[in-house]
Amino acid sequence: MASLLAADTAAQNVYGGRRAARRPMLDTPPGHGRYCPVCRCWYRRFLPFGIRRRRQALCPGCGSLERHRYLWLYLETALGVTTRRLSVLHVAPEDGIRRRLQDCRAIRYTSIDLHDPGAATTMDATRLSFRDRSFDLIICCHVLEHVQDDRAAMQEFARVLRPAGHAIILVPLDKNRPQTYEDKTITGTEDRMKAFGHPYHVRVCGRDYGDRIAASGFNVATASSRTLSAHTRRFYRINRLTLFDCRLPPIN
Repeated sequence: MASLLAADTAAQNVYGGRRAARRPMLDTPPGHGRYCPVCRCWYRRFLPFGIRRRRQALCPGCGSLERHRYLWLYLETALGVTTRRLSVLHVAPEDGIRRRLQDCRAIRYTSIDLHDPGAATTMDATRLSFRDRSFDLIICCHVLEHVQDDRAAMQEFARVLRPAGHAIILVPLDKNRPQTYEDKTITGTEDRMKAFGHPYHVRVCGRDYGDRIAASGFNVATASSRTLSAHTRRFYRINRLTLFDCRLPPIN
């Protein structure tokens, strides 16, 4: 982290090179201490991850984090993605979830990323080239906090989503902050770290972020990991998270 801040490294150099730096399996032997619902494997322990080195965060097998494990549980249990015929757009795809969706024969899967060559198509989420009403499901997990014009991306999601579809959006929320904070004059990695808590974030998402999504034309419902039992959260190592399940208003 210190080297990133000192060098003011461009985000595309970091995120574009992350796949090359990945290993298919980290040096943690299998066991029965932790279970990952994404790769469906047991491990002796999960690994620390993040700027603050969160304990028991990273799955050694598929690389899922707490948010990815909660996201997958929601996709599988609340939306039943593995049992439905769906057209899916996955923005900045996580490897483990990507593999699970690609394994579902009934799913027509498309992934995009602006920097990561592992995605099927290089594309800016604020300027999607897909036709209107192309997808039944859009997945966008911890992406919009990196996007300067996040409202443009939300509007594009609303455009390409089918009337009965779902756009599942997660961002890091600061629930102690009533309003989202952003300042486009803050551009350096060190300054962004001080202002937003991360060198590549362009805002801090507050409690009003669901209203921000709704302004793009969505009906927004929230799902909280706190509705899971304490045992389930410990079992999968899931922290406190909020997910936005966004749908288009009914057509009159």
